[in-house]
Amino acid sequence: MKRKGIHKPTIEDAVEISEIETLHPGGFDLTRRTAEIAGLKHGMKVLDVSSGRGTQAIYYAKNYSIQVTGIDISEKMIKASIDNAKISGLGQSVVFRQGDSQTLSFDDNSFDAVINECAVGIPDDSQKVLNEMVRVVKPGGVVVIHESTWMKKLSDFEKDELSERYGTTPLERNEWIKMLKKAGVVDIISEYEEWSKPEKFWKVRKDRDVSHYSKVLTLPERLITLTRILRMYGIKGVLKTMQNEKIFYNAVINGKIGYCLFKGIKS
Repeated sequence: MKRKGIHKPTIEDAVEISEIETLHPGGFDLTRRTAEIAGLKHGMKVLDVSSGRGTQAIYYAKNYSIQVTGIDISEKMIKASIDNAKISGLGQSVVFRQGDSQTLSFDDNSFDAVINECAVGIPDDSQKVLNEMVRVVKPGGVVVIHESTWMKKLSDFEKDELSERYGTTPLERNEWIKMLKKAGVVDIISEYEEWSKPEKFWKVRKDRDVSHYSKVLTLPERLITLTRILRMYGIKGVLKTMQNEKIFYNAVINGKIGYCLFKGIKS
């Protein structure tokens, strides 16, 4: 869905502006589960789509002895990924390239598994992202995504309003499954109860446990982030950020937005 930009800066914008790495809901527990259902094992060739700072790609390469390629549209994220890989000492087992998830620059049937953690719904056309993921995986290969999902029946207006504030586009679980099938995968399984618990949405820090959404950023981190937002968007942007956060997390706590893991096989 192409967003209108009426509630900027969104939750996603604020996370990027903070320059502090936060993980997807479920944190490394969900990354481990992703690797498990993808069947990652020594020698596999894996693509991590929208790889961000490379945290998950590096985790896969380090823990499963596989060759991972990470791709992200942000030049800044790619630079951070390369730096992080060097620090991890992984050599050539993980590489990063800049590119658009809607038009992947890889040949058909190039990878044993293709994974996208929490970023299918950010580009304008989520179906294109899924189509490309399926195109580049080998027949019989695995496609795994996990994404924000509507857990209650909401009006189109409320869905649109929450998506604009979030900065990504949740879908209903059956809508994600329909899109995956359209892209060309079969034998789809999904898991959502564990990953939709509200606390999963704020236990997203690599460095510490978080007990409440207001504590995702420390006070100094929050002040730095709000100062940056003030410079970029003015006082209205600061107020909008605070409003977006409150409305979004209330939707999570009230069970309107959850999180779902999907796995399918290329037919």
